[in-house]
Amino acid sequence: MSDSTTVHKGDYHPSTPIPIRQRATRILKGTAMYRDRYFPDHAELVNVLEDLRSQGCIIVFTTGVWDLFHIGHGDYIQKGRDEARRLYPDAEHIIMVVGVDTDALTKERKGPQRPIVPEDERCRVLSHLRSVDIITVQQELNQLYAIVSPHVQIVSTSTKDLPPDLLVAKTHCEHIVSLPPQAETSTSARVRGLTLDGGLETLKRVRARLAKVLEEAQDELKL
Repeated sequence: MSDSTTVHKGDYHPSTPIPIRQRATRILKGTAMYRDRYFPDHAELVNVLEDLRSQGCIIVFTTGVWDLFHIGHGDYIQKGRDEARRLYPDAEHIIMVVGVDTDALTKERKGPQRPIVPEDERCRVLSHLRSVDIITVQQELNQLYAIVSPHVQIVSTSTKDLPPDLLVAKTHCEHIVSLPPQAETSTSARVRGLTLDGGLETLKRVRARLAKVLEEAQDELKL
C-alpha cells in the first residue's frame, strides 16, 4: 500500500463500474483510490478477490464496528496482517480485507445509541490506514466469512457474538487467528465513560438548581 490514500468527496461513483483487473491491479500496487478499495457490492468484491488470488495474493480478513476508532483498532488490524505474513512467509502479497458493520447491524449488536460515528465515515477512516487494502460492509452478523473466504481469518477474543462453533467459520478459510484486544480500553468502555461523565455533570447542575430553588422558597416563607 502507498503511504497514504487521499479521499475526496467525489471519489466513489457507484454508477461507474471499474474493470475487475484494473481495480485489482491498483489495489495490488498501492495506487488505488477510495472508490477502488470500497466494496458495498459483495459480488464485485468476490470478483476482485478471485483476481487477486489468481495473482498469488494471500487474503486476510477481519471485521468489526470500528466506532470511535482508536489505537487498539489500528494495532489489531496491523497485528492481523503480521500474523498472515507469519503463516505465509513466502507470499509476495498480503491483502487485508476489513469488514465494517452497517449502522443497522451496529445498533442490533451494541444498542440503540450506537454507532457514534456513521457507517460511511467509519469506512473512510479505515481507508487511511496503510495496513488496510479493501473495505466492505456487513449487513448481517458473520455473513462475510463465506463471501470473503480468506486464507486467514482474524477474530478478537473479546467478541461475544462470534459463531458458537468457530469450526463453521473455518470451513471458509485455511487459518483462524484469535487476537486479544490491543488496547487497555474499548470503544464501549469509552462510550459508557462519556455517558456517565455527562450524566454526572447533568446531575450536578440539577442539584445546584434545586438547592437554589429551595433556598429561594425558604426565603419567601420567612417573609
